[in-house]
Amino acid sequence: MRIGLDFDNTLAGYDRVFRDAALTAGFAEAARAPTKKEVRDLVRLSAEGDIAWQRLQAEVYARRMPEAELIGGVAEFLAECRRRNWTISIVSHKTETAPYDPLGINLRDAALDWMEAKGFFSATGFGLDRADVHFRATRAEKIAKIAELDCAAFVDDLEEVFNEPGFPEGVARYLYHPGTPLPRGDFLPFSDWQSLGRDLLQRLG
Repeated sequence: MRIGLDFDNTLAGYDRVFRDAALTAGFAEAARAPTKKEVRDLVRLSAEGDIAWQRLQAEVYARRMPEAELIGGVAEFLAECRRRNWTISIVSHKTETAPYDPLGINLRDAALDWMEAKGFFSATGFGLDRADVHFRATRAEKIAKIAELDCAAFVDDLEEVFNEPGFPEGVARYLYHPGTPLPRGDFLPFSDWQSLGRDLLQRLG
């Protein structure tokens, strides 16, 4: 059994990191923005608009990547998949560098370092194989990889991924969407990983 997982905002959580980065960048109103989406909407209202937001993303996904949090419920799900001897494949739409990062830090390496620190590849941790982590430069390439892997299920935080015409049929589609209301579509939406993981394990177990 192979389960596919997105990475950013599905496994790695950035709400606190984006808020802190925005405060450091001078966006005082970010103190009242508890989620990444609220920080994004706030920053995009600034004079520099989306450019300011892209700079903030470069800061978070590069230098501040070690501050990201493993989203609650993910550890328990990965541990149970390992107990069942299921294969986990991470498929992420992530470029190598961010255009507005002056240091040109490799974003993929930063993500792998974070996974290493969280025990993803440890024999005493989640026991994933580094070869099962796949970064792709475009969403189309990501979807092609999901199809190639022949996953039984895929978990993502973006419903647009599941709405792409090339998304493979027969793959159970799980949307991780913290907050309400839950969107409707050709996917199974859950607001927390505990409920999502429980449903996936029962449905495919």
